[in-house]
Amino acid sequence: MLARPEPLPRSEAAPTPHSAPWRRLVHHPLVWSGLLLLMFLLLFSFLGPVFYHKDVNTVHVSQMLMPPSRAFPLGTDALGENELGELMIGGQLPIWSGFLAAFAATVLGAAVGIAGGFGGRLMDSITMRLADGVLGVPQVVAILLVESIFGIHASLLVLIFALTAWPLTARLLRAETLALRVTPFIEAARAGGSPSWRVLLRHVLPNLFDALVATFQTQFTNAVLVLAIASFVGAGMGAPWNWGSMIYENQNALLSGQWWLIVLPGALFALLVVSVYLIGEGLRAAFNPQAELRNRPEALS
Repeated sequence: MLARPEPLPRSEAAPTPHSAPWRRLVHHPLVWSGLLLLMFLLLFSFLGPVFYHKDVNTVHVSQMLMPPSRAFPLGTDALGENELGELMIGGQLPIWSGFLAAFAATVLGAAVGIAGGFGGRLMDSITMRLADGVLGVPQVVAILLVESIFGIHASLLVLIFALTAWPLTARLLRAETLALRVTPFIEAARAGGSPSWRVLLRHVLPNLFDALVATFQTQFTNAVLVLAIASFVGAGMGAPWNWGSMIYENQNALLSGQWWLIVLPGALFALLVVSVYLIGEGLRAAFNPQAELRNRPEALS
């Protein structure tokens, strides 16, 4: 069983010069692995189309469904369009919308969760009942409903995700904040006359860093999946191509032997999620060494 680490007051949590968080971050292998993966995807999706645009958005009937070759390194689709160029352009929407949606859901959920956990019984009751109500709305149903009324665009899809996903973060941050409220160093700070905002900024928020990173990782994974599912069910996402719509349009390709039409966008989706996970784990280990200690054999009981 993993032992829950005790939260530390800001003064005690400050690292020594020989174990500074930034020094651990720079040398952490998970951070470098995740950054390299993410950098590859960013260059591939945003810089790649600038230099490589061969037969993109061009229909060639004689080149339909060609397997990977020297002329077409990743093959062609059912319209004879170059799959490599489509994959480059198709990564732009999942990357920026995934990060923006996860960030918005994390910030909104953290604000509500911390307010509920630190603001007293009435505030806690109001925020949690609001979270329960939002949790009852399926995200994909909300997307389809908004699409049927207003039409769907990428920015609107990000907004819908944030407005329906924040309760996950709010519940986690509320639980962590309630646990921190009863720790001796916070009770001492409040008894010493420190205003609530100072206690929140100096003692509560620094000890919530681990939970914030963890919930952002989860929100990002969920955002990427929801954006993909929106394409699977036919919701337009405001872009000519994206990895989700490519999978949706070629969902029967495996049965016909055109594996590259499904495997390649799916693999890029997986690499995107893995890169964020590796960076998040590296951040947690660098700025909260206790998170890394939990995974060591001697931390098990």
